[in-house]
Amino acid sequence: WFAPAVLDLPKDISLGLLILGGCGPLIAGYILTLLRSGASVQIGSKSIFALVFLGAGTVLSLRMALSDKIESNANGMIPGLEQVSIPGYLLFALGIFVLALNASNATNGKLKENYLKSFLWKSDKRKWYLLAFVLLPLLALLSYSLAGVLGMERSDFAINPDPLILIGFFSTFFFFGGNEEFGWRGFLQKELQKGMNPFWAALIISFLWSLWHLPMHYNGFYSDGGIIDLLPRFLFTIPLTIVFSWLYNRSSYSILAVVVLHACFNNFSKAFGDSAMVFALLGLILSIYCIIDDKMWKKKPYHEVYEAKTPT
Repeated sequence: WFAPAVLDLPKDISLGLLILGGCGPLIAGYILTLLRSGASVQIGSKSIFALVFLGAGTVLSLRMALSDKIESNANGMIPGLEQVSIPGYLLFALGIFVLALNASNATNGKLKENYLKSFLWKSDKRKWYLLAFVLLPLLALLSYSLAGVLGMERSDFAINPDPLILIGFFSTFFFFGGNEEFGWRGFLQKELQKGMNPFWAALIISFLWSLWHLPMHYNGFYSDGGIIDLLPRFLFTIPLTIVFSWLYNRSSYSILAVVVLHACFNNFSKAFGDSAMVFALLGLILSIYCIIDDKMWKKKPYHEVYEAKTPT
């Protein structure tokens, strides 16, 4: 992620490095799980690999084809298809390959405590997938309505029915945020909650999650203001991480649910109006509810989900 900040790189190479770098937590969790299991790198389910590879590749192609039509364009860092070189396509393919390889291991029985399996659709978790999809829009619309009643500043629209937002949603789902969840929630939260309660685990992940974005404030993806621009993230990421942790635990450790929530968080602000101040306050209230609802001060018995973990 620091490479585009120190090197003058073409847009396609910069984007390829951003996609590959975004898989950092995913790669770390996967490698550590392989080492613990004594397993080798392999494509697990070929059908899952093909589905993710083709799906992510299609979404990325559409995102670049529509780069001049989508309002949010990472400060101009998303190239058009005509700007992509052969090295660029190879770098994209590598990043998507890593994502597909990781997802394909959801069915790998050789992996101990295989958290990847929770990326698969489970019909008994439909209510959690639905909640992940509607939670932030409902919070945004509620803040919009309350701001109107209180006479506070709010966005100039309540709902923006722009179909291109779906491209942004699926872009985040695959490689602009959703892929992080394999590492943050899927692996790290699991490991931390073996030794501490979910609240402390959430605080640690919040700090690391925020700090991990530092290069994005040097390479121009968010800004070029450096660590000063990063500081506010440390504050708003705390309640956000608590909500993500709550959803992960309450959904019986579903990576798919938090991937959907991440995709919604990154994109639905463009689809649903809100009041920034009221939304932040509601988010804080929601995080307090999550702490109480899930009793985050109590440790979780992870052996109930990951069979390889034997209770002592």
